[in-house]
Formats: sequence, structure tokens, C-alpha cells
Amino acid sequence: QHYYITNNLRVMSEIKPVSISYLDFKAGKDFTEDVSAAFGANGLGLIVIRDLPDFQKERIAALRTIRKFANLSEEIKDKYTHSESNYSFGWSHGKEKMRNGVPDTAKGSYYANTLGDTTTDDQYLKDTFPEMYSDNVWPSEDLPELEPAFKNMSHIQVGVGYMICELFDKYLRGLTNGLHSAGHFLDMLKKGTACKGRLLHYFPAPPAANKSEDGLCGWHLDHGGITILTCPLYLDLEANEIPAPSDCGLHIKHPSDGSIVKVTIPADCLVVQLGESFQYLSGGHLRATAHCVKSSKTPDITRETLACFMDWLPEETMKLPEYTRPYAEVVHTPFLPEGVPDLEGRMKGVKHYRDFYSNTFKAYHSEN
Repeated sequence: QHYYITNNLRVMSEIKPVSISYLDFKAGKDFTEDVSAAFGANGLGLIVIRDLPDFQKERIAALRTIRKFANLSEEIKDKYTHSESNYSFGWSHGKEKMRNGVPDTAKGSYYANTLGDTTTDDQYLKDTFPEMYSDNVWPSEDLPELEPAFKNMSHIQVGVGYMICELFDKYLRGLTNGLHSAGHFLDMLKKGTACKGRLLHYFPAPPAANKSEDGLCGWHLDHGGITILTCPLYLDLEANEIPAPSDCGLHIKHPSDGSIVKVTIPADCLVVQLGESFQYLSGGHLRATAHCVKSSKTPDITRETLACFMDWLPEETMKLPEYTRPYAEVVHTPFLPEGVPDLEGRMKGVKHYRDFYSNTFKAYHSEN
């Protein structure tokens, strides 16, 4: 294996993520080896989906609208923050903590539930679990195009999420000689109402960000079920699209040796990453990985992307399956970066998914 150095990251240069074809999926191909290579003990915890029906119009529309919103005045943006949900709906900037409790100001996010503007009329649930059950907040007065752009692209991502969950069920059923129930996780995911889309705008990085290996988005693991990512869009300060800089982007800690792998997402593909709760519920047979987003030394550029986080029902029981691997292995993350809260600690006292969600939210976010 060969390595190169970029912005203080020791990056493995010769590993490409597992890639599968949407057309092969529709044709019923067996993806057992691909799922194992992508999400097994030595996998990157993600898979690239290619040959999708064209979605570039939706992708570009969504990613350009978040840049427009981020460049509105602070007074206008503040109209669309939602402190009641701890900034988990609408606009959020500087509320999340990453490495060692430092507020993350490198990016701004616009959050919305992708399955509907209102997921419940139960005021108790909204008051008790506002991060999950609040209503969507849209900038209808100041940037009305954001809402349809967000919904159109995230709808495509949700469909890909269901596709991958179907593959996980088939893989686990074969791996466990039928102990895993057919369609179990797909049914769980389709019951879930906490499907959160997150439009991300990474501001032009100050020089100090380039001194850190995770200057745009600190090391972390996604905590939910699965995450579906678009290829990022890079823009100059005049909003002109530019080629992706070679020294930045999504990087992953390789679980076999702790080296860092840069992942490039082609514009016509989507990437699916596994979350920690899926790792736990699969008994450790499917694995999530630590990842970060590295800034570029190129000045005066922004990075736009859309992540879709598909989660379980808050009341879903966090129970290990009968085919689980040893508990210490299930909750272990190899080469966990310094300052990242470990899974074992956040599982303490957890009975339902909402408990794990709450523990994780507290570990990563500020109190304000």
C-alpha cells in the first residue's frame, strides 16, 4: 500500500470504495461479496451506488440553494433557526461540537424531515423529543426555492436508502443461516419517521483550518441507521462551479490499520454510509467507521452537499440479535480518533433508540 501526505493527513492512495450498479440491483444480482467488502470488519463502512437514473438537475438545485441561504444576512437566517429543537430543524451554525468540545463553525446546516413537514400531532412527543418530532421550518418568505429543491433531491436519496437496506437484510439472512428475519431492517426503516435531511454549506476555510486534519468537519461517526450522501459541489466566491480540489473532502479511518482513506464521490453517484445504531442492531456484523471532512488549501471556495440520515422510530428497542458477535466487539470502534465519544459509553442506560439519540446529541452538541 502506498501513502501520500496532504494537509497533515497521511492518506492511503490505492483503495477505492466498493461500488455497485443500480441496474444490477434492479436485475436481482447477488451483492453478498460487495456488502461484506464494504461493511465487514475491514470495510470502509460505505458503498458507492452508480448507474442511477439522472438526478443532476435535482442535485445542483439543492446544493446551490444552501449557498444562497448561507449568504443571506444573519438577521434573516436567524428567522429560520429553531432553538426549541436544539437547532435540529431549520438553520444551524456553530451549535454542534466536534473534537474536544470545540463548536463547529466551519459549516452551516439546514435541517428538515424528508418524509413530511409534520410527523405527529402529539404535543407530548413534540415537547419531549423536539429533535425528532418538531415540524419543518422553511424560508418561504426569503428563499422559497429551498423547500422544493430540498424535497426533490432527498426523495431520491431515501429511495436509495431503502434499496441498500434490502441488501443488508439479504446479506444478514445468508450470513446467519436464516436467523435474521427476511426484510427485518427494511421494515424497521420504513416505519421510522425520523428521516432527517441536512443541506450543508462549508464556508471558505480560514488558514488555521488547514493546520488541522479535520478542518471542515471534525472526526465523528454517524449515529443513526444509514446516511446517503451526494457528491459535493465546489464553488468560488462568485458561485461559479470549480473542479473539486485534490487536497480536501471526505476521509475515513481505515478499521484495519488506522490509516486515512480519501473517498471521492462521482457526480452521478450516491454514497451510503452505515451508522452506529445499525452496527449495534446488526450485532456488529455491519460496521460504521470514523470519518471527517478536510478543508482545502485553496482559498475562497465553498463546499455544498446534502446528507440524508435515515433513522428508526424513537421507541425502537435497541436489542442485540441472537446472532450477535461478542458485546465488546459490537461497541468497539477501531482507531477511534481522540475526542470522539465512544459507542460503549453512549449505550449505557439505553433501552430505546430515543435514549441513544439523546445520549449522542448531548455528547456532540453545545448546551445553548
